[in-house]
Order: sequence, then structure tokens, then C-alpha cells
Amino acid sequence: MSAALAYEWTRLRTIRSTWWLTGIAVVIGLLIAFGIGFGSAVDLSNHPRDLGSDRDLIGPIVATSAAAAGAPCLVGYVLAMIGILAWGHEYRHGMIRASLTALNSRGALWVAKFAVAGAWVAVVTFVVTVVSACLGWLFLQDYGVPVFTARTWGVVGREVVYVVVLTWLAMAFTALTRSQAFALVMIFLWPLLVESVITAILNLVPGLRDHSELARFLPFGAGSRMLDVTRDASSLFGSPLSATGGFIVFGGLAAVLMVVSWLLLQRRDA
Repeated sequence: MSAALAYEWTRLRTIRSTWWLTGIAVVIGLLIAFGIGFGSAVDLSNHPRDLGSDRDLIGPIVATSAAAAGAPCLVGYVLAMIGILAWGHEYRHGMIRASLTALNSRGALWVAKFAVAGAWVAVVTFVVTVVSACLGWLFLQDYGVPVFTARTWGVVGREVVYVVVLTWLAMAFTALTRSQAFALVMIFLWPLLVESVITAILNLVPGLRDHSELARFLPFGAGSRMLDVTRDASSLFGSPLSATGGFIVFGGLAAVLMVVSWLLLQRRDA
């Protein structure tokens, strides 16, 4: 197992795409945090007021680059591409045979890929969220806005978990389809378009309106509930889902795809 981990660690850190995607994720996260922090500071300086309960929301929103406000977790989607390429490069360039020959263990290769990619995106996500929070603090400290609160740290932890699960889901899907291009398209197309269309159909078609609340169980929408602090949940699987409920739905899909990808890797020809 140690040989597989060393093999995958070397592969991950020596390809340019890993560093490019990591850099893009960092830049996106910090630019959004800068915009939120600077914009909020300018607004408060021009219109001083008591923010009330909204004061506690600004920290999580800045730290997560607005994902805590319901926006797409762009940092997570960019980092998930690292996971896609972890399997995609193997199949696209025919390297899977060389990898399996070198390690002589399909199971070890599978575990190493998920473990190393998961660790990489977890560390990057944590760094981006903490530095983003620091940017927010620099702009908002003079206006009495708390940034480093228990709520902020809780959301930071949940974002790390969310990005790891998202990456693993994307990796498992890539391993199943063996198509890097298809996985790269679907990682954006499904959450940003397909789920929105399904939700719209459930809400607009008269015969389906009674079932519109089922849209909350769509996996990526459910996963976003892990980060959203703007809407309080009434129960685990209520409307909206709680953070734990969102994790169960989103993480459950990732777990199923991972198990299937494991089984198929053991049985299919390389």
C-alpha cells in the first residue's frame, strides 16, 4: 500500500495540471473573498447601520467564497477536476496498464488515487477558506463584523468535507465511464443545468407541482445544503434539508459510485 501511495503522490505533484488547477482554485477563492470583503466594507462605510443577525453570516460567506450564501462552490468544482484527471489521464493516455503493472494491485491503486487526491483537495480547500476569511477580516475589522466565529469555523470544516466528497464523486464517475472529457463536462453540466431544469419542471408542470419538494433530494442541490447558512432547516430531511441530511444524500451517491467503480476495476480489462 505504501508503494501505491508513493506512486500516486509522485504522479499527482509532478503533472502540470495539478498545479494549474490548484492555482486557479486559489485565485478564484481569494478574488471572490476580496470582492465580498471590499464591497461590504465600502457599503458599511457609506451606509453605517446595525447589521443585526446578518453580522454572523458575513464570516461564513467570505470564507467560503459565497458558497455559504447558496452560490456554487467554484473552488470545489475546480479542485474536483484534479480528481477527474487522476483517473482520466490513466485512460486517455493508456497509462492504466503501466500503473497496474508497476503496482501489481488494482485495489492498492484505487485506494491510493482516492486517498491522495482527497488529501490534496482537503488541504487546498482549508488553506483557501482560511486565507479568504483573513481577507474578510482585514476589510471588516473596523466595522465590528465578526469573521472568525464558531459558525465560520464550522462552515470551513463542512466545505473541506464537501469538496472531498465532490472530488471523490467526480473520480468515481470518471473511473466508471473511463472518459475524462465526459466527466469534465458532466461535473459542471449536471449541477448547474440539469438539476435546475428538473427543479423548474417540478415547479412549473401542473401535474408535478405536488411533488416539487422532491427536488431537494437532487444530489448536488442536497450537497450545497452542507454549506448554506442563509436558510435554517427544520429537520434532517425537511424542506430545506439540514447540513447532515445534505451530506447523507450527496455522500451516499458518492459512496455508491465509489463502490461500483471499485468492483468494476477489479473485473474489467485494463
